[in-house]
Amino acid sequence: MTIAKKIEATLSESSWIRKMFEEGARLRAEHGVANVYDFSLGNPNLKPPKNFRNSLIDIANSSVEGNHAYMPNVGFPYVRKSVAAYVSVEQQAEVSEKEIIMTCGAAGALNVIFKTILDPGDEVITPSPYFVEYKFYADNHGGILKTVPTKPDFSLNINAISSAINNKTKAVLINSPNNPTGQIYSKESLIELGTVLILQGKYTAKKV
Repeated sequence: MTIAKKIEATLSESSWIRKMFEEGARLRAEHGVANVYDFSLGNPNLKPPKNFRNSLIDIANSSVEGNHAYMPNVGFPYVRKSVAAYVSVEQQAEVSEKEIIMTCGAAGALNVIFKTILDPGDEVITPSPYFVEYKFYADNHGGILKTVPTKPDFSLNINAISSAINNKTKAVLINSPNNPTGQIYSKESLIELGTVLILQGKYTAKKV
C-alpha cells in the first residue's frame, strides 16, 4: 500500500524525534531510570491528584442522560463556562464561555486555527528554537513556518519578528513557557510584541 509523497516526507523529517524517544528508552534500560534524563518528550512525571482520578471514575459511572453522547462541537457549555471563569482570573482579562472552544490538546487547537486562517503560501512566524511540530501544523493547511532568532537568553527578539512580517503573515506563534527552552516571556516583551503586531497589521493592510 502506498502513501502520499507529502506524508512520506513528513514521516522522514519527523523520524528523529522517534529515534530520540527510542534511544532514551534503551539508555534507561541499560543505565537505570534514575541515571537518564529524558528530554525527548514533555511527558509529566507527576501522578494526577487523587481528586482528579475520583472525578474521572464518577463521570465514567454517571448515568445522566446524554453524559456519554456526542457533545456540541465547541464543547459542553458548563465546561466552557468553568474554563472561562478560570482563565478570566488567571489572565486578569474577562473571558466568556462564548470565547472558549474545547479541543483535543494544543495540537488540535492549532490545527483548527491554521485551517481557519491560512490560505496556501501564507506564513506563520515563530521564534527559534521552537516545537518542531509547528512546521507540520502549518504545512497541514498549506502554510509556511517562518522562524526568527531569539535573543541569547531565548527571550523574544521583537526587531526580528517585526522584520519578518509581510503581506503573507497570518500569525505569530509563541508559547510561554517556551518549548523547548523553558523561557517565560516577560509582560513587557508581550506588550511590546502586541504593539508591533497592531502597527504592522495596519501597515500591511494599507499595502494590500
